[in-house]
Parts: sequence; C-alpha cells; structure tokens
Amino acid sequence: MKRKIRPAEEEMGNVVFLILFVIMWYSSLIGSFLTGGTHATALLFFVAGLLPVYTAVTMIRKALFYRRQRAEAIAYGSSKLGLIRSVVRQDVPYQSGKNNSLRYHRYYYLQVDITDPATGVVNTITSQGYRKPIHRYLASNQVRVYTDRSGWKHYLEDFQYKERMKDPGIFDDRPMEFEETTAGSGHVVQILFVVIFILMALTSIFQNF
Repeated sequence: MKRKIRPAEEEMGNVVFLILFVIMWYSSLIGSFLTGGTHATALLFFVAGLLPVYTAVTMIRKALFYRRQRAEAIAYGSSKLGLIRSVVRQDVPYQSGKNNSLRYHRYYYLQVDITDPATGVVNTITSQGYRKPIHRYLASNQVRVYTDRSGWKHYLEDFQYKERMKDPGIFDDRPMEFEETTAGSGHVVQILFVVIFILMALTSIFQNF
C-alpha cells in the first residue's frame, strides 16, 4: 500500500474538485457566448467563478508554505529515531454556514518518544495534526523525527506503512468508534457534493442565458 499521508496543514484539500468546477464553469460560459452572444449577466457569472479560483490558489499557497518549512527542516539535517507510543484524537470546533453552525474538524496527533543517545533521557514530542487516522496505516512504531533550526518544530518522516489495510498494525487494539465514522468523512460524499454543485451551477447558467 503505497501512500504518503501529510499533516492537515500540508494538504491541498479538495483543490482538484475546485479546479474541475472552475473548468466546467468557464467552459459553460464560453459555450454560452459562442451560441448566444454576450449577455448582461455574463460579467456576474464571470466574477462568481473567480471565488473558487481564489480559494484554490489560497489552499495551494498555504500547503506549499508548510511543505517548504518541512523541506527546510529535513535539509537542516537534525534528526533522531523516534518511537510512536500513542495517538491522541482532538475535535476542533469551527463555525460554518449562514447560521454559523458549530462543526468540528477531527485531527489525530502522534506522540513520539525520542531518546537522547548521549544521556539516555527520553523526550516526548507531539506531531502535527492529521485529518486521516494515520495510526491505522502504520506497520511499525518507528519513525524519523526532524527538528528545525529553532529546535521547537518537529516533522515526522520515514513512516513504515502496511502493505494491506488488513495487515497487523501498531494500534489494532484501538476501538473502531475512535475513528471518524460519519458519512461526511468519506470521499464518495465529497464527490457527490461536487457533482451536485456543478449541475446546479450549470443549470443556473443556462436558465439565465
């Protein structure tokens, strides 16, 4: 099972869906121009399509910023072997929608023990937050921990992933209710949401031309 699970701040999220939506949106606008000429509402739809463009660019810039910080820490070369001893789940609240409904982002943090080879002292660091339950994909608790120049930020690398999900892992004794099991966490729901949103947008465009 080849994969690379990144911390939440280094993910680009659903940027692919946004890009596909932008392509569909402006393709429909261009098609309307070619078949029916220009309309007074064309500028409105053109400007509306800039919002997902801005969102996608912001998501990409943010992810690349944090990925560069990781690359700089790795290039700095200060690393030690660490042992993952536990995983902590945290639900971070945020407000969403017109009514500012309270929702939660679920993150998983790995706690890693690092032993100083000179003194034998064990220090425990906490990883960055992961959206995916990364502990379910690991075959070993060994990991390489890189520290940046400040000495405060730590980055985990060289995870040993399972070949198959059914293979034994390091946290198999964790109850399944520990995971995010709601329907909204699945990629299928995300894809369906984007498809519905695109169809609604296209319908709105054709109704106004």
